[in-house]
Amino acid sequence: MGVLPRLLNDLPAFDSSFLSCLAKILFFTPVILVVLYIPLNEIARFRARIPGLPGPRGYPLLGSLPSLRGTATSDEYRIWAQRYGDVFQVQLGNVTAVVVNSTAAARALFLGQREATNSRPVFYVLHKKVQQGKPVMSIGTSPWDEGCKRRRKVAATALNKTSTESYFPILDLESRAFIQDVLSNCNGGNGTVDILDLARKFALNLSLTLAYGTRIEDVKDLHRDLVISEILYIEEQISKFRNPTSNFANYIPLLRPLSTIAGWLGPRGDAHMADIGKRRYAYHRALLEKVRRDIADGVDRPCIQGNVLKDPEAKGLSEGELLSVGLSMLAGADTTKRSMMWAILLLAHRPDIQEKAYQAIRDANPKLLESPHVAQSRVEYMEAFTKEVGRYFVVQRLALPKATYSEVHWNGATIPPNTLLFLNAWACTRDAAVFSDCSTFAPERWLDGDQTANRHQYAFGIGGRMCVASHVATKALYAVFFHLIAHFRILPADDTMDPVVADPIEGLLMRENPIAGPKARTVRFVPRDGDVTRRMLALGACGGFT
Repeated sequence: MGVLPRLLNDLPAFDSSFLSCLAKILFFTPVILVVLYIPLNEIARFRARIPGLPGPRGYPLLGSLPSLRGTATSDEYRIWAQRYGDVFQVQLGNVTAVVVNSTAAARALFLGQREATNSRPVFYVLHKKVQQGKPVMSIGTSPWDEGCKRRRKVAATALNKTSTESYFPILDLESRAFIQDVLSNCNGGNGTVDILDLARKFALNLSLTLAYGTRIEDVKDLHRDLVISEILYIEEQISKFRNPTSNFANYIPLLRPLSTIAGWLGPRGDAHMADIGKRRYAYHRALLEKVRRDIADGVDRPCIQGNVLKDPEAKGLSEGELLSVGLSMLAGADTTKRSMMWAILLLAHRPDIQEKAYQAIRDANPKLLESPHVAQSRVEYMEAFTKEVGRYFVVQRLALPKATYSEVHWNGATIPPNTLLFLNAWACTRDAAVFSDCSTFAPERWLDGDQTANRHQYAFGIGGRMCVASHVATKALYAVFFHLIAHFRILPADDTMDPVVADPIEGLLMRENPIAGPKARTVRFVPRDGDVTRRMLALGACGGFT
């Protein structure tokens, strides 16, 4: 009986000793694991480097990510190219990326070795967390395989130069709708206009109408229509998750379990990413079903998905592949919106270009100044202006990331398959060997005959995975710029008087975002002749595509 009291008296000491030992184990085990992980990880990073290809080594675990923090990444890479060469490697955490920074290198790799450079990388955040590893993804983010070839062929046929002509009524409709929105909001030239929602509506309507034959009528619907609000929110989230410079979990494996744990403690973890992916598929399925119903009822509008559904040769496309075509179209709305905003801000500070463009339209055909149908016109200066907007601002500054499909060779170095590739479109458009006085906005550079044939705009990439919608997107911007200059003089607002707002670097909203958007949003639109504009809009409503 005397043993039990002694055991009971020893119990507090036992508990204290055990808990102290357990605490030490819980503390030191992760520390030991991290200490072991770092050298092993550095060995793996060292082996991932491409022999014979120059480039910075960066920091342990992080690579060059800290050096890029807070910079305009594409411009930082352009500066690094002066030290490491036109093509160099950079280690982003554990991932080795190859950055291409000149027009000559871009042609050599993406045209000269087209088949070997036409795949896309699989990213941890977008593909595995947002899309949950599902095969349904936009054409632009799909790795190269038979399914991607099939989808790309269908989209390219629907959006090639010849097919674009069949969409002219849609482009005219949306460009006129933009002019109507400007006229309704400008207060006769005395009011300040926030161009964000106007540009957003134009870009979204363009994508929705072309892809699904549906559109919104009122700018206010961007915020009060639940479906449209959902599309805008989800597409904005997708753009963030697709950003190759800010999603560090793509590159640092150690962050992945930590983000999972953080997701258990808050609403913005893995569950949130998966939810975004599911909601994205949901509204695309709803839009596709609407097209099917409209076709069955005989009330469908001309659109890409409708053409695909009616095309006997496209019957082989699965439901997922049909959705992929729609995902691809809506993904382009963001770049269209930002291109418009940059162009309008620049015009507000370049009355000389406005006057040149206005006179060019007048000289080509004075009747075009009042025409509701301008998409089919060919005014060389306006075409040159549209190209120069794409070059000077090049919204997709690091073109959608590519991946090598097979071995690629550059100056004696062999780049292995499945290596991440960045086309630095920003650096290519600043290549002095091709674009003289490259930091000046000059539409005239696209009007000098033989020299123009050797130039590429880079706004839509280059090579085998160049954006299939480039023709229709360029023509859409041409039509809306045409109408803007024909019907308005554009002036700075009180808060955008400083020309720096139109500077493609200093005017950036977010320096690290490779999809470049302007910080400024306001200008003044002064009607040249309000009665003429209203007459043009009325003619378009009577005789145009509605």
